Amino acid sequence: MPEESVIRTNTAPQSRKGRKEINLGIKFMIPDRFLQLSYCARMTILLLLSLLLVVICNGCATIPEIANLKQDESFTHDEIVTGKMVVGGVVSIVNDLDESESSKYADMLRGSFLPVRKEFVILPVEEVVQRLGKELYQKILYDYKYTGELNLDFLKKLESCQTAFRYLLLVRIIENEVSERTEKRPRHKIPPKTDWRGNPIVNEIDVVMIATRRIRVSLDVYDLKKRILALSGEIDESKSKERSPYFEEKDENIVKSFALIPLRAFLDVTIQPSAPPTDKLLHTIFKAFVKNMPCRRQN
Repeated sequence: MPEESVIRTNTAPQSRKGRKEINLGIKFMIPDRFLQLSYCARMTILLLLSLLLVVICNGCATIPEIANLKQDESFTHDEIVTGKMVVGGVVSIVNDLDESESSKYADMLRGSFLPVRKEFVILPVEEVVQRLGKELYQKILYDYKYTGELNLDFLKKLESCQTAFRYLLLVRIIENEVSERTEKRPRHKIPPKTDWRGNPIVNEIDVVMIATRRIRVSLDVYDLKKRILALSGEIDESKSKERSPYFEEKDENIVKSFALIPLRAFLDVTIQPSAPPTDKLLHTIFKAFVKNMPCRRQN
Protein backbone atom coordinates (compact mmCIF):
# COMPACT_ATOMS: atom_id res chain seq x y z
CA MET A 1 0.00 0.00 0.00
CA PRO A 2 1.48 3.39 -0.92
CA GLU A 3 2.73 5.50 1.91
CA GLU A 4 0.41 8.34 2.89
CA SER A 5 1.56 11.85 1.98
CA VAL A 6 0.34 15.15 3.40
CA ILE A 7 0.85 18.70 2.13
CA ARG A 8 0.28 21.48 4.67
CA THR A 9 0.84 25.23 4.93
CA ASN A 10 0.03 25.20 8.65
CA THR A 11 -0.45 22.58 11.34
CA ALA A 12 -3.33 20.25 10.54
CA PRO A 13 -4.48 16.74 11.47
CA GLN A 14 -3.10 13.91 9.39
CA SER A 15 -5.29 13.13 6.34
CA ARG A 16 -7.00 9.89 5.51
CA LYS A 17 -5.06 7.16 3.74
CA GLY A 18 -4.70 7.41 0.00
CA ARG A 19 -5.39 11.14 -0.04
CA LYS A 20 -3.33 14.29 0.11
CA GLU A 21 -4.47 17.24 2.15
CA ILE A 22 -3.83 20.88 1.32
CA ASN A 23 -4.67 23.18 4.22
CA LEU A 24 -5.07 26.84 3.25
CA GLY A 25 -7.46 27.65 6.06
CA ILE A 26 -9.92 25.35 4.23
CA LYS A 27 -9.10 21.64 3.88
CA PHE A 28 -9.12 20.05 0.44
CA MET A 29 -8.85 16.26 0.19
CA ILE A 30 -7.01 15.35 -3.02
CA PRO A 31 -6.96 11.65 -4.00
CA ASP A 32 -3.56 10.16 -4.90
CA ARG A 33 -5.14 8.89 -8.12
CA PHE A 34 -5.69 12.49 -9.26
CA LEU A 35 -2.06 13.43 -8.56
CA GLN A 36 -0.87 10.41 -10.54
CA LEU A 37 -2.53 11.75 -13.69
CA SER A 38 -0.49 13.59 -16.30
CA TYR A 39 -0.18 17.38 -16.05
CA CYS A 40 -2.44 17.93 -19.08
CA ALA A 41 -5.11 15.60 -17.68
CA ARG A 42 -5.12 17.41 -14.34
CA MET A 43 -5.28 20.83 -16.00
CA THR A 44 -8.16 19.66 -18.20
CA ILE A 45 -10.17 18.46 -15.18
CA LEU A 46 -9.53 21.68 -13.27
CA LEU A 47 -10.52 23.78 -16.29
CA LEU A 48 -13.77 21.86 -16.71
CA LEU A 49 -14.55 22.26 -13.00
CA SER A 50 -13.90 26.01 -13.16
CA LEU A 51 -16.18 26.36 -16.22
CA LEU A 52 -18.90 24.44 -14.37
CA LEU A 53 -18.54 26.80 -11.40
CA VAL A 54 -18.89 29.84 -13.69
CA VAL A 55 -22.08 28.42 -15.21
CA ILE A 56 -23.54 27.74 -11.76
CA CYS A 57 -22.69 31.25 -10.50
CA ASN A 58 -24.16 32.87 -13.61
CA GLY A 59 -27.38 30.97 -13.00
CA CYS A 60 -27.74 32.58 -9.57
CA ALA A 61 -29.43 35.80 -10.63
CA THR A 62 -28.98 38.73 -8.29
CA ILE A 63 -31.82 41.07 -7.40
CA PRO A 64 -30.96 44.67 -8.41
CA GLU A 65 -30.89 47.42 -5.80
CA ILE A 66 -33.38 50.29 -5.71
CA ALA A 67 -31.84 53.76 -6.00
CA ASN A 68 -33.32 56.86 -4.35
CA LEU A 69 -35.68 54.71 -2.29
CA LYS A 70 -38.11 56.87 -0.29
CA GLN A 71 -40.78 55.45 1.99
CA ASP A 72 -43.29 57.27 4.15
CA GLU A 73 -43.38 55.98 7.72
CA SER A 74 -47.13 55.33 7.42
CA PHE A 75 -46.55 52.85 4.56
CA THR A 76 -46.33 49.64 6.58
CA HIS A 77 -47.03 45.96 6.00
CA ASP A 78 -50.21 46.01 8.10
CA GLU A 79 -51.55 49.11 6.31
CA ILE A 80 -51.04 47.46 2.91
CA VAL A 81 -52.81 44.30 4.03
CA THR A 82 -55.74 46.32 5.40
CA GLY A 83 -55.97 48.92 2.65
CA LYS A 84 -55.27 46.78 -0.45
CA MET A 85 -53.26 47.83 -3.49
CA VAL A 86 -54.10 48.14 -7.18
CA VAL A 87 -51.85 48.20 -10.25
CA GLY A 88 -52.48 51.59 -11.83
CA GLY A 89 -50.52 50.96 -15.01
CA VAL A 90 -47.14 50.89 -16.75
CA VAL A 91 -46.08 53.77 -19.04
CA SER A 92 -42.96 54.53 -21.07
CA ILE A 93 -41.46 57.88 -22.06
CA VAL A 94 -39.08 56.09 -24.44
CA ASN A 95 -41.80 54.90 -26.79
CA ASP A 96 -45.59 54.74 -26.78
CA LEU A 97 -46.87 51.42 -25.44
CA ASP A 98 -49.94 50.16 -27.21
CA GLU A 99 -52.87 48.90 -25.16
CA SER A 100 -51.81 45.26 -25.36
CA GLU A 101 -48.22 46.01 -24.23
CA SER A 102 -49.37 48.21 -21.36
CA SER A 103 -51.83 45.54 -20.23
CA LYS A 104 -49.19 42.81 -20.51
CA TYR A 105 -46.68 44.72 -18.35
CA ALA A 106 -49.37 45.60 -15.79
CA ASP A 107 -50.27 41.91 -15.49
CA MET A 108 -46.57 41.05 -15.18
CA LEU A 109 -46.21 43.57 -12.33
CA ARG A 110 -49.19 42.13 -10.48
CA GLY A 111 -47.96 38.58 -11.13
CA SER A 112 -44.63 39.42 -9.47
CA PHE A 113 -46.45 39.92 -6.14
CA LEU A 114 -48.70 36.89 -6.11
CA PRO A 115 -46.13 34.06 -5.53
CA VAL A 116 -44.09 35.82 -2.81
CA ARG A 117 -46.45 38.25 -1.05
CA LYS A 118 -49.61 36.20 -0.79
CA GLU A 119 -50.84 38.23 2.18
CA PHE A 120 -51.25 41.32 -0.04
CA VAL A 121 -54.41 41.89 -2.06
CA ILE A 122 -53.16 43.23 -5.42
CA LEU A 123 -56.03 44.20 -7.70
CA PRO A 124 -55.63 44.25 -11.52
CA VAL A 125 -55.47 47.45 -13.58
CA GLU A 126 -59.01 46.80 -14.90
CA GLU A 127 -60.31 47.70 -11.44
CA VAL A 128 -59.06 51.30 -11.82
CA VAL A 129 -60.36 51.63 -15.39
CA GLN A 130 -63.80 50.39 -14.37
CA ARG A 131 -64.12 52.84 -11.47
CA LEU A 132 -62.71 55.93 -13.22
CA GLY A 133 -63.90 55.34 -16.74
CA LYS A 134 -61.52 54.86 -19.66
CA GLU A 135 -61.34 58.55 -20.62
CA LEU A 136 -60.35 59.84 -17.17
CA TYR A 137 -58.01 56.90 -16.62
CA GLN A 138 -56.15 57.58 -19.88
CA LYS A 139 -55.88 61.27 -18.97
CA ILE A 140 -54.35 60.46 -15.56
CA LEU A 141 -51.93 57.96 -17.10
CA TYR A 142 -50.90 60.41 -19.85
CA ASP A 143 -50.15 63.11 -17.27
CA TYR A 144 -48.13 60.68 -15.14
CA LYS A 145 -46.18 59.54 -18.20
CA TYR A 146 -44.82 63.02 -18.98
CA THR A 147 -44.57 64.50 -15.46
CA GLY A 148 -43.63 61.43 -13.44
CA GLU A 149 -46.14 62.27 -10.71
CA LEU A 150 -49.83 62.54 -9.91
CA ASN A 151 -51.01 66.07 -9.19
CA LEU A 152 -53.42 66.89 -6.38
CA ASP A 153 -56.38 67.32 -8.73
CA PHE A 154 -56.04 63.75 -9.94
CA LEU A 155 -55.53 62.47 -6.40
CA LYS A 156 -58.79 64.12 -5.39
CA LYS A 157 -60.59 62.44 -8.29
CA LEU A 158 -59.21 59.10 -7.10
CA GLU A 159 -60.65 59.57 -3.60
CA SER A 160 -63.84 57.77 -4.58
CA CYS A 161 -61.78 54.59 -5.12
CA GLN A 162 -60.72 54.34 -1.46
CA THR A 163 -63.52 51.91 -0.64
CA ALA A 164 -62.00 49.38 -3.06
CA PHE A 165 -58.28 50.08 -2.59
CA ARG A 166 -56.04 52.52 -0.75
CA TYR A 167 -52.74 52.27 -2.65
CA LEU A 168 -52.16 52.95 -6.34
CA LEU A 169 -49.05 51.37 -7.92
CA LEU A 170 -47.56 53.05 -11.03
CA VAL A 171 -44.46 52.18 -13.08
CA ARG A 172 -42.66 54.44 -15.58
CA ILE A 173 -40.00 53.24 -18.05
CA ILE A 174 -37.49 56.11 -18.28
CA GLU A 175 -34.78 54.54 -20.45
CA ASN A 176 -34.63 51.51 -22.73
CA GLU A 177 -31.39 51.43 -24.71
CA VAL A 178 -29.62 48.81 -26.81
CA SER A 179 -25.86 48.90 -27.40
CA GLU A 180 -23.49 46.64 -29.34
CA ARG A 181 -19.76 46.02 -28.99
CA THR A 182 -17.05 43.52 -29.93
CA GLU A 183 -14.44 42.00 -27.62
CA LYS A 184 -11.44 39.76 -28.22
CA ARG A 185 -10.73 37.08 -25.62
CA PRO A 186 -8.06 34.35 -25.32
CA ARG A 187 -9.35 31.05 -26.65
CA HIS A 188 -8.43 28.24 -24.22
CA LYS A 189 -7.87 24.78 -25.61
CA ILE A 190 -8.65 21.48 -23.90
CA PRO A 191 -6.17 20.08 -23.06
CA PRO A 192 -4.26 23.38 -22.69
CA LYS A 193 -0.98 23.98 -24.51
CA THR A 194 1.97 25.04 -22.38
CA ASP A 195 5.56 26.04 -22.99
CA TRP A 196 8.55 24.26 -21.43
CA ARG A 197 8.05 26.27 -18.22
CA GLY A 198 4.42 25.23 -17.87
CA ASN A 199 3.03 28.63 -18.87
CA PRO A 200 -0.13 28.54 -21.02
CA ILE A 201 0.29 29.27 -24.71
CA VAL A 202 -2.52 31.35 -26.21
CA ASN A 203 -2.34 31.87 -29.95
CA GLU A 204 -6.06 31.84 -30.71
CA ILE A 205 -8.44 34.70 -29.96
CA ASP A 206 -12.24 34.47 -29.84
CA VAL A 207 -14.03 37.40 -31.45
CA VAL A 208 -17.09 37.94 -29.22
CA MET A 209 -20.03 40.09 -30.32
CA ILE A 210 -22.13 41.46 -27.45
CA ALA A 211 -25.58 43.06 -27.48
CA THR A 212 -26.73 44.76 -24.26
CA ARG A 213 -30.10 46.15 -23.23
CA ARG A 214 -30.23 48.67 -20.38
CA ILE A 215 -33.51 49.74 -18.77
CA ARG A 216 -34.16 52.36 -16.10
CA VAL A 217 -37.54 52.22 -14.40
CA SER A 218 -39.22 54.23 -11.64
CA LEU A 219 -41.94 52.95 -9.30
CA ASP A 220 -44.41 55.06 -7.32
CA VAL A 221 -46.99 53.98 -4.77
CA TYR A 222 -49.62 56.62 -3.91
CA ASP A 223 -51.66 56.61 -0.73
CA LEU A 224 -55.12 57.78 -1.85
CA LYS A 225 -56.32 58.19 1.74
CA LYS A 226 -53.54 60.58 2.76
CA ARG A 227 -52.96 61.97 -0.76
CA ILE A 228 -49.22 61.40 -0.52
CA LEU A 229 -46.47 59.48 -2.28
CA ALA A 230 -45.99 56.49 0.05
CA LEU A 231 -43.09 54.78 -1.74
CA SER A 232 -40.82 55.67 -4.67
CA GLY A 233 -37.56 54.48 -6.19
CA GLU A 234 -35.64 53.67 -9.37
CA ILE A 235 -33.91 50.59 -10.73
CA ASP A 236 -31.27 50.57 -13.46
CA GLU A 237 -30.79 47.06 -14.90
CA SER A 238 -28.92 45.65 -17.90
CA LYS A 239 -28.47 42.23 -19.49
CA SER A 240 -26.32 41.04 -22.40
CA LYS A 241 -26.24 38.29 -25.02
CA GLU A 242 -23.04 37.07 -26.66
CA ARG A 243 -22.08 35.23 -29.82
CA SER A 244 -18.66 34.11 -31.10
CA PRO A 245 -19.03 33.69 -34.87
CA TYR A 246 -15.30 33.23 -35.51
CA PHE A 247 -11.85 33.18 -33.92
CA GLU A 248 -8.48 34.50 -35.00
CA GLU A 249 -5.25 32.52 -35.03
CA LYS A 250 -1.87 34.19 -34.92
CA ASP A 251 0.79 32.24 -36.80
CA GLU A 252 4.16 33.92 -37.41
CA ASN A 253 2.58 37.37 -37.03
CA ILE A 254 -0.06 36.55 -39.65
CA VAL A 255 -3.65 36.69 -38.38
CA LYS A 256 -6.02 34.12 -39.87
CA SER A 257 -9.78 34.00 -39.21
CA PHE A 258 -11.76 30.78 -38.80
CA ALA A 259 -15.55 30.65 -38.75
CA LEU A 260 -17.26 28.97 -35.80
CA ILE A 261 -20.63 29.16 -37.56
CA PRO A 262 -21.05 27.25 -40.85
CA LEU A 263 -21.16 29.36 -44.02
CA ARG A 264 -24.84 28.54 -44.54
CA ALA A 265 -25.59 29.90 -41.07
CA PHE A 266 -23.87 33.17 -41.98
CA LEU A 267 -26.34 33.53 -44.84
CA ASP A 268 -29.39 32.58 -42.75
CA VAL A 269 -28.83 34.48 -39.50
CA THR A 270 -27.41 37.78 -38.34
CA ILE A 271 -23.95 37.42 -36.85
CA GLN A 272 -24.63 40.09 -34.23
CA PRO A 273 -26.82 38.64 -31.43
CA SER A 274 -30.11 40.31 -30.59
CA ALA A 275 -30.33 42.13 -27.25
CA PRO A 276 -32.30 40.49 -24.40
CA PRO A 277 -36.03 41.34 -24.65
CA THR A 278 -37.60 44.13 -22.61
CA ASP A 279 -39.94 41.64 -20.91
CA LYS A 280 -37.03 39.73 -19.36
CA LEU A 281 -35.49 42.82 -17.76
CA LEU A 282 -38.84 44.17 -16.55
CA HIS A 283 -39.58 40.85 -14.86
CA THR A 284 -36.31 41.12 -12.90
CA ILE A 285 -37.01 44.76 -12.00
CA PHE A 286 -40.56 44.03 -10.82
CA LYS A 287 -39.27 41.23 -8.58
CA ALA A 288 -36.83 43.71 -7.01
CA PHE A 289 -39.65 46.16 -6.30
CA VAL A 290 -41.67 43.41 -4.64
CA LYS A 291 -38.69 42.42 -2.50
CA ASN A 292 -38.47 45.97 -1.14
CA MET A 293 -42.09 46.20 -0.08
CA PRO A 294 -42.58 46.46 3.72
CA CYS A 295 -42.48 43.15 5.59
CA ARG A 296 -44.29 42.00 8.70
CA ARG A 297 -42.53 43.03 11.88
CA GLN A 298 -40.91 40.22 13.79
CA ASN A 299 -41.94 40.01 17.46
